[in-house]
Amino acid sequence: MNSPAPPRPSRRADLLALGFVVVAVGIAGWALRDDLPDVVDAIGRIAWWRMVLALACVVAGLLATAEVWKHCLVALGSPVSSGAARRIFFPAQVGKYLPGSIWPFLAQMRFAREHGVPGGLALLAGSVFLVVHAVTSVLVGALLLISQPDLVDRFGWAGALIPLALVVLHPKLINLLARRLAGRSGVEPPVLRWKHLALPAAWMAPAWLAYGAAGYLLADPFTDSVLQLAVVCTGAFALGWLVGMVVFIAPAGVGAREAVLILALTPLLGVAAATTVSLILRVGHTLADILLALRYGLVRARRNQRAAAEAGGESTEESTNEPTAGSDEAPGTVRAES
Repeated sequence: MNSPAPPRPSRRADLLALGFVVVAVGIAGWALRDDLPDVVDAIGRIAWWRMVLALACVVAGLLATAEVWKHCLVALGSPVSSGAARRIFFPAQVGKYLPGSIWPFLAQMRFAREHGVPGGLALLAGSVFLVVHAVTSVLVGALLLISQPDLVDRFGWAGALIPLALVVLHPKLINLLARRLAGRSGVEPPVLRWKHLALPAAWMAPAWLAYGAAGYLLADPFTDSVLQLAVVCTGAFALGWLVGMVVFIAPAGVGAREAVLILALTPLLGVAAATTVSLILRVGHTLADILLALRYGLVRARRNQRAAAEAGGESTEESTNEPTAGSDEAPGTVRAES
């Protein structure tokens, strides 16, 4: 089986991504220059335990997305355990914070080979993972946000995307994507059907709920609304993720996702509080990504070291059992003393 030709990084794309982040931060800072004191005050109103619980919710959501990636790989015919999937997925995910969008795919291809998964199938799994993510974000975001009358004017476009999202998730289109990606890698992907995509899509439900719960925990001190806030936090994060993916020049959706969250939360919380919640969520997601990458990256490193040590021990034992040149004795024969 041929190794897939990895996509090449683009320096122009890297510079464009860095420029986008700088411009986005500059515009946000200028727009909020009069609200900065209120933002600082809003941070002080969020208790520390809320931040800790919100971080725990984000970690739970990310763990669920690792299961999504794992079941995408299973659907493509390369089953791995949940532990192996996390050791591949999380260390690779920190690559999304680098300029350019290809680094997680490159890392997944490399790490997956350590578990006997062809790099081409890891690339396909990452692509299917993004499709499942995008489609479920449209469904969750649209169905939740358009249920709020105050937000229909701002996010009514999301409702129009529901039929398109269902079409994009159709197995025929997924199979077409798989065949196109497999053309360069020499990997023959299996034919996917609805039953193969149902489990990855189902695992996105706890992920979106966990992300919404994180937003709710941070936003709750600023409003008495409970159900409406929970709905808006979940739907806004889902659509924010989608916009961040579409604005591909933004590393990890920086700036784009926060813009959607602020736009959706401002009617309930006000500009300062909405900005505070979106910024803390960004910090929480980044911290969770780093913690999980370190956790499973260290596990991966220890396993690789142990495997290398075992392989070295076996080779040493084989070399000691080999007969010396010119000796007629069989390996392992003990010479009798006279």
